Amino acid sequence: MKTKIIPVIISSICGSLGFSTLFLEGRYIDFTDFIDQFVTGLILIPFVIVFGLPFSIMIDTIIRDTKKYKALFEFLLYVLSGVVGTSIILLIFSLGDGISIFLEFKPFLILALSCSVPFGISSIILKYVFKTVPSH
Repeated sequence: MKTKIIPVIISSICGSLGFSTLFLEGRYIDFTDFIDQFVTGLILIPFVIVFGLPFSIMIDTIIRDTKKYKALFEFLLYVLSGVVGTSIILLIFSLGDGISIFLEFKPFLILALSCSVPFGISSIILKYVFKTVPSH
């Protein structure tokens, strides 16, 4: 389970950093504004838990029998899960707003990839570390 909790924390921090830099609209800000945006970005934690953990378990199940290029295939599945997660979230938001929410697909995709890519990389690294380190 620790191979899932640590990626959630890393992914939430990276996603919050992505949120704070993505929605600043290219203006100069001071440190307190950045921290405010970072704390606001921590709203991503429930989305990372709700979407990230099931996708991670599904990806682990898919790549269980893969022998060749296992890490690359797993990484690509994490990127794909970010795209699928973005589509699902935008579909949920479009129920109330109509089709205009799909104009915001690019920022939401960047935000989702800023969560799913670190989640995937840290998950792959932790699997390798815990597999190579003997248990005591």
